[in-house]
Amino acid sequence: MDRKQLKTALAEADVPVLLMVLTHLTGDPRWLEDPYRPRRDSRVFADESGGLPDAIQSEIRAAALDLLAAVDADEQGELLDDDLLGRMMSACVGETVPPEYVAVLLEEMGLRTPPPLPQVDVGPGEFRVLVVGAGLSGVCAAVRLKEAGIPFLVVEKNPDVGGTWFENQYPDAGVDTPNHFYSYSFTPHRDWEHYYSKQPEILRYIRETADRFGIREGIRFSTHVTATRYDDASRTWHTTLIGPDGEEETCVTQALITGTGALNEPKLPPIDGLGDFDGPLFHTARWPKELDLAGKRVALVGTGASSVQAARLTAEEADHLTVFQRSPQWVIPNPIYRARVGEGKRWLLMNVPFYAAWYRFTLFWRYADSLHPHIQVDPDWPYPERAVNARNDKHREFLAAFIEEELEGCPDLIAKAVPDYPPYGKRMLLDNDWFKTLRRDDVSLVDQAVARITPDGLDTADGEHHPADVIIMATGFHSTRLLWPMEVCGSGGVSVREAWDDDDPRAHLGITVPGFPNLFMLLGPNTGLGHGGSAIFHIEAQVNYTIKCLAHMIKNGIGSLEPKREPFEEYNARVDAAHERMVFAHPGMNNWYKNRAGRVVALSPWRLVDYWAMTREPQFEDFELELARP
Repeated sequence: MDRKQLKTALAEADVPVLLMVLTHLTGDPRWLEDPYRPRRDSRVFADESGGLPDAIQSEIRAAALDLLAAVDADEQGELLDDDLLGRMMSACVGETVPPEYVAVLLEEMGLRTPPPLPQVDVGPGEFRVLVVGAGLSGVCAAVRLKEAGIPFLVVEKNPDVGGTWFENQYPDAGVDTPNHFYSYSFTPHRDWEHYYSKQPEILRYIRETADRFGIREGIRFSTHVTATRYDDASRTWHTTLIGPDGEEETCVTQALITGTGALNEPKLPPIDGLGDFDGPLFHTARWPKELDLAGKRVALVGTGASSVQAARLTAEEADHLTVFQRSPQWVIPNPIYRARVGEGKRWLLMNVPFYAAWYRFTLFWRYADSLHPHIQVDPDWPYPERAVNARNDKHREFLAAFIEEELEGCPDLIAKAVPDYPPYGKRMLLDNDWFKTLRRDDVSLVDQAVARITPDGLDTADGEHHPADVIIMATGFHSTRLLWPMEVCGSGGVSVREAWDDDDPRAHLGITVPGFPNLFMLLGPNTGLGHGGSAIFHIEAQVNYTIKCLAHMIKNGIGSLEPKREPFEEYNARVDAAHERMVFAHPGMNNWYKNRAGRVVALSPWRLVDYWAMTREPQFEDFELELARP
């Protein structure tokens, strides 16, 4: 490596990551001990110095410069055993990483190749899979199906891949998970332009993945699924498709994979007069192209993730923005939310052996399972109305202080903006100048429920009328009505809406359902992440599990596979019991995680490492398996 270029880049390096590079290339564990060992960092966003003195940081950078200037960019490093790798993980983040994480994280980091998926030999017309949706789930499924040799067809309602990242194009739409972690483990992207990328950059990554693995030829775009029915006699799914020309056809396949997710169908609340408004009224997921808000009075209904992201630029363009808030949200300050990744750090990620792998590890640990203990209910905690345990209360104090600092001198806004429920009870949001936007003279915050829509504005529950020229509904999605609006009928003609009582979806491991043979759901019931982490991690675990089930069917001549009732019930009982001990079930607020009966149906209660272990290998004794008919 060019020494001058390397020295410039190392000035931007994360010191804990650099220490892991040194250890990995040399096998020398001295870099894991004092005075080099990073300090535990309890801040929300990492201290790139590792809490080490300047002199120690300089020594580490100098050692890295000498070492890296002398090695090949493709250097494989020392063959390290799991014990040392586990020590490295704990040293890197300044706290103990339990040993059960080593195996999963080595695969996630790309340092260990996972066991290959089973390969099958399928004759023409013998077995085919239909995948519904070409978002992150559907693309992953297609890549792995192709790898396993299982014939498939993907149908996508939009004209391109991307799913939610194709549809949500409102201003500042983007990830709230660090995108160096928000990518497939089998094709990580190292050259992100931002730490938290916006919609165009994420969509570009999904498109590039589809192209890289050559799956577009297996996708039919602009094709809707209206209904699907399992035929008991032939043990096949008969799916009704509406193509781009409006023609209807039936697609018959032996198995069905749904990649529609929970945040798929926009939700408009049942407000009187929704159809009476004279101006543009739309959901954030259906943001009109070429929308001009200049000189307009804009009403933004809702204060969830899309609202917090979109409000800043909307306020800058509109004449006046009025935000309608049903309940306030906990918003996390993020100094790098809109920051570009420095040229030096991008160079390190692209060129320095092991740097990208260890950087990905730090994100996995910091923004996923390390947060899991913070949302467990401590039954002895004396203030359950404000937090669920002492660490959760520390989060509350930090976040409340941030709100008060941002809104200093505005006591009326502070009273409206500080939530009265524990942090993580609802989705945690990243600050996109949310409070600075609320302080603007041309922005108003109304904390009254919208009672009705009128031709020229909105009426709130207190009787006030709020004139508007444009109404934007940032009101979320039908997150508890999974698979809707598709009509899905399983064995005996039973509909999934009937089986689930409409909004009470349940599945074994969030993937399979009794009475619906050969149906596999990606991001199904109780698989969303509320404590942190990347949804892509769960997608990959579910896809690998599904591929192994399909390969088992093909190799053993199995015509139908569905979970037995007992393991299905036992698993869901464990899910519900776990949620009762977590913040999501706190009675002090509503959230999109719960159905109308108050059961948490959208989120997983498990650590990522636990779910990875559960889905590693299908337990076929948990399934009803019937041989294919001759």
